[in-house]
Amino acid sequence: MLSAHDPSMLAWFVTGAYFVGAALTAVAAHHAADRTERHFWIGCAVLLVLLGFNKQLDLQGYITTVGRFLARSEGWYEQRRLVQAAFVTALTLIAATSTAWLAARLRQSGPSVKIAALGIVLLFTFVLWRAASFHHMDIWVTRNIAGMRSGWWLELAGIIVIGLSAIASFRGNRATLA
Repeated sequence: MLSAHDPSMLAWFVTGAYFVGAALTAVAAHHAADRTERHFWIGCAVLLVLLGFNKQLDLQGYITTVGRFLARSEGWYEQRRLVQAAFVTALTLIAATSTAWLAARLRQSGPSVKIAALGIVLLFTFVLWRAASFHHMDIWVTRNIAGMRSGWWLELAGIIVIGLSAIASFRGNRATLA
């Protein structure tokens, strides 16, 4: 049974921010100037919804538990660091490829879309830091700064950049259409 990973008010605030960001990007998709921007904003909405659910469901924790069980039962637990490194490397390659693809695909898009893409890069960075789960990175990501985990500042920064870019996009496109 899935339950809330972190029931604190701040965790729910970040989760809520994901869903507000998703709603803003859905509105931006509705007001998009062209097909490429519409698809971009829909993709942002889907990404933010998935990350919002993951924020509370901690799906990567379940994957880690299953991986640990398989490693022990299949006899390769001692080599788990190699598997972890391969997993983080694969995630890094996916993030880098996605970023390059976005940069090429969005070259002709307006500034709000390009800035939102930077917000996605911030979220990719946060996700990779969490996926790495190296002790020294965990210390940085979980350090308390101004009452909130430092990693959450990076996570919120990405969400805010995307959300504000979505607002700028639909306000700008609505003004041009009027």
